[in-house]
Amino acid sequence: MIIVLLDTNIILDFLLERKPFIEQSEKILQLSFDNKIKAYISATTITDIYYIIQKEIDKETAKNFISEVLKFIDIASVDKLVIEEALNSSLDDFEDAVQENTALHHNFNYIITRNIHDYKTSKIKALTPSKFYNEVDIA
Repeated sequence: MIIVLLDTNIILDFLLERKPFIEQSEKILQLSFDNKIKAYISATTITDIYYIIQKEIDKETAKNFISEVLKFIDIASVDKLVIEEALNSSLDDFEDAVQENTALHHNFNYIITRNIHDYKTSKIKALTPSKFYNEVDIA
C-alpha cells in the first residue's frame, strides 16, 4: 500500500473549503477513508490545524474535525532526531524540513502538498494532489 504524508495545506484546504483546492484535497482524503492509501499527518501538523481552525472558526469545530480526521488518518511522530535533521536540511523552510524528515523516518512514499516548489531539494518526492492521481498507480 502507498503511504503518504499529507502537508498541512491539504487538510486545511478541505476543512476551510479553500477554492480551487478543496476538490483535489477531498479526493486525497477520500482515498485514505476508502483504505486505498495510508495517509499520515505529522504530529506538528495536528497542532497547526487545531490552532488555525479554532482561530478561523471556533474551538469546538477544531476538536470535532480533528476527532473525525483521526478515524482515517494517522499521526506520524516527530522526535529529536527528526528536528535535528530538519535543522540541517537543504530545504529553506524549517516546517517543510520537519515534514520531509518525518516522511523519511517513517519510510513514506510521498509527501502530498500544494507547495511542491518548497520541496525542490527534498529527499522524498512531493506531489500535488492532481499529480499524485496522474503519476501514482493506486491499485
